[in-house]
Amino acid sequence: MTAPISYTPKTAAEATGYSEDTIKRAIRSGDLKTTRPRIEGREVAKDSIDPADLKAWLAGVAR
Repeated sequence: MTAPISYTPKTAAEATGYSEDTIKRAIRSGDLKTTRPRIEGREVAKDSIDPADLKAWLAGVAR
């Protein structure tokens, strides 16, 4: 199975074992970086989490 190119808060929760609420709190606090990608010039309504950002956040949580 290949790694995803990005995660939603829900898929990040599933991949890490943390709750979706925990992921969303980390996003709101600024601890976990997200983007809102554009498709045909329109911003997508869902947060997108880069796998590298998720990995960095996990490294900080595990301290």
